[in-house]
Amino acid sequence: MLKEAMQWIQEQTGTVQIVQVNDQEYANRELYKLEQPRRKELTVTTLTGLVDYIKSEFDGNEKFIITVLNHHKVVVESQLNVNKRREFAIVSNAQLPEVRLNIFMDLEEFNIQMQSVFVNTDERKHVLSMIGNIRTDNIHHTGDDGISQQVEVKRGITSVKKEDVPNPVYLKPFRTFTEISQPESPFVLRLREGNAGLQAALFEADGGAWKNEAILNIKEYLERELEAEKERITILA
Repeated sequence: MLKEAMQWIQEQTGTVQIVQVNDQEYANRELYKLEQPRRKELTVTTLTGLVDYIKSEFDGNEKFIITVLNHHKVVVESQLNVNKRREFAIVSNAQLPEVRLNIFMDLEEFNIQMQSVFVNTDERKHVLSMIGNIRTDNIHHTGDDGISQQVEVKRGITSVKKEDVPNPVYLKPFRTFTEISQPESPFVLRLREGNAGLQAALFEADGGAWKNEAILNIKEYLERELEAEKERITILA
């Protein structure tokens, strides 16, 4: 046992020998590669913070790859280090409000959501006007498709008339960084009669195409803001 222990110690502390056989290198013991120390990335919540960091050259005049991963996350990576790995220099995660889609809610909740997490557009105003002036809990299904809806809406001081529920409606929820234009996309607006009165819901109707638009908008913003740094950055989207 003592002999085996001494042999093990000798193997662990002995000189490493490297030989070449058939153009392949072999060692007389197992070797472990030492990893280069890696920095801890910075985290921000805006595109402005990310741009300011790159412009500042705070950690030196490095070259970076900027990758727009999706509509709410952008990462900045260094060049390959000696271990052929990249480091995250800074990561930006957008802080976004909750937008409740594909779920019915009472008209008051719906009204509040429309005013608080959607960009103010003419289409939003039209939807809010209709929802805020509905004067009955009855929904009329009209049209040859059996899908179109009508409701009684108050217009003026005394006038009440039937109006078609608009479909689709084109709206801009806050779904990406606020420095860029929010993508407009179509939604199906539906009403139904609930236990406590009318309910409304918005259903996405573009198959998520708005996400690609947001990614391209982010890329264009970064290209514009970092024009002076273009020799040392590559932007991927």
